[in-house]
Amino acid sequence: MTRLAIISDIHANSVALERVLATIDEQGADMIICTGDVVGYGPRPKECIDMLRDREIPCLLGNHDQYVTLLMDSRVERLREEVRISVEWTQAQLPMDHLKWLAGLPMRFDVEELEFSFVHGAFGPKPWIYCNSSKCFATNFAHQDVPLGFCGHSHVPAIGIYYEGAAEEVSVKYLRRAVVPEATKVMVNVGSVGQPRDKDPRSAFVFYTVETKELELVRVPYDIAQTQAQIREAGLPEKAAARLEEGR
Repeated sequence: MTRLAIISDIHANSVALERVLATIDEQGADMIICTGDVVGYGPRPKECIDMLRDREIPCLLGNHDQYVTLLMDSRVERLREEVRISVEWTQAQLPMDHLKWLAGLPMRFDVEELEFSFVHGAFGPKPWIYCNSSKCFATNFAHQDVPLGFCGHSHVPAIGIYYEGAAEEVSVKYLRRAVVPEATKVMVNVGSVGQPRDKDPRSAFVFYTVETKELELVRVPYDIAQTQAQIREAGLPEKAAARLEEGR
């Protein structure tokens, strides 16, 4: 059996990432894939990048990863204040080698022989939409060119299902444990390692068993107080610390 571990939205939370990787190692996976947003919001961007690079984990470009690579770019000035502060702080922390690594991340990772692909937010010309509602999943499905996709970005685990020609073409369910249905297209949102927003503060990631098409959402507790202390010590916005214990 081929078992994949899909992680996303680490957001420079090295304490959470360490626990998630340890859990994956304990439970076993043939491959780990990260769907992006390694940095942003959190206090340990370099350490998180180093962990992924040391283990040669394939990683996609997330929107916060992209923001951090926009050095001297006016688009950064237009971001929400808390995001802009985090982006500028992260830029100052990272060596040029790490910035180049982020800038070189791909937008998409394909497993062509198995007809599934990974993106950060969504397929198509608007890659940063959130796959967290039937409307947004429908927008994604209009451009998804594979039967099965995986994403992150919204920080909320979910599975979107598209049945061509059905009365209710798109359905959305919270993801816990499931088998990929026999549908026209399916998109799986794997949640967030470093900043969950589904009112469960534990880290989230997904195991996918290729041959049986089984999906399993895994929740991993970590030392939230340690990450909060690191955020406050770094002088990052208080919201980034407070939201962690609330899972929002």
